[in-house]
Amino acid sequence: MGKAARAIIIEGDKILVMHRHKHGSEYFTLVGGRTNGEETPEQALVREVREETGMDIASARLVFVEEHAAPSNEQYIFLCTVAPHQDIAVQDTSEEAFMNRLDANIHKPLWVEANAFARLYFRTPQLQEAIVKGLKKGFPAEPVKL
Repeated sequence: MGKAARAIIIEGDKILVMHRHKHGSEYFTLVGGRTNGEETPEQALVREVREETGMDIASARLVFVEEHAAPSNEQYIFLCTVAPHQDIAVQDTSEEAFMNRLDANIHKPLWVEANAFARLYFRTPQLQEAIVKGLKKGFPAEPVKL
């Protein structure tokens, strides 16, 4: 089974999501992706956030682990802060930018109002529910398995 890392990034009253169009399906997910080779989830998190947004992680704390049946990924979801930044965009040298150019698997990072997050068509409803709860009551101090 593969591993993936995803970032919950909140700035003010907005949360960062990735808007996807993949194989005819349109949905939202968190920024992040699979580990490469011997990369740890933390290393993948830093790389993926940089590739998909241009932002650098300042701090990250594991808050959720989402397990899926094979061959899907085990998802490590981190609550993150980022270094000061300008606009967000998929970086030109990333795999996501390549897929965007093929117009077959579109990735578009965007900020959404936190109070609208619960109404998005999110890829994994149990994670969405956990994030909504975290936004309202605070995120867990220790990682929670979903």
